[in-house]
Amino acid sequence: MSILIDLRSVIDEGVGASLTTSGDTTALGTDLRLGDMDYCCASPIRYDISFVHAGEAIHASIKVSTDLSTACVRCLCDFAFPLTSEVEETYFFEPTDDEHGDPYPVINDDEKVDIEPLVREALLVEAPFAPIHDEDCQGLCVKCGADLNQDDCGCEEEPSKDHPFAGLKDLIKE
Repeated sequence: MSILIDLRSVIDEGVGASLTTSGDTTALGTDLRLGDMDYCCASPIRYDISFVHAGEAIHASIKVSTDLSTACVRCLCDFAFPLTSEVEETYFFEPTDDEHGDPYPVINDDEKVDIEPLVREALLVEAPFAPIHDEDCQGLCVKCGADLNQDDCGCEEEPSKDHPFAGLKDLIKE
């Protein structure tokens, strides 16, 4: 989906002209992916964006906020958390590449820009790569899989003598 913003007024007024707009969107759907982590937007995404005509391009600054939900990497419980992010982008009138050869976004022939990729980028820049629902999360027992935040599972803490790294214990001098 697209979130199109009409820049005609900024373009017509010339260098230094600006436009500020805001809104809510669900255009991203509910799915965001960062590495192996899946995030869901638990609330509409709120955005505030400012555009400034800078001569050969339009400079944009955006602030987005929403609630994301995902699974804790330690205990796998689902949880939601607020996320706010700010990023900037430059939209060119003519196709232009950055120093790595990647194209900058271009203002289309209707003098509109699609800010959906910018909104997505803003969220993913701030989304935690390894989300933890609580800093004190104990995770899951590696032997039985019990959630250690709920109860002690009773599994022995000492590795068995058959464990491949059991011999390392003898190297530690107390």
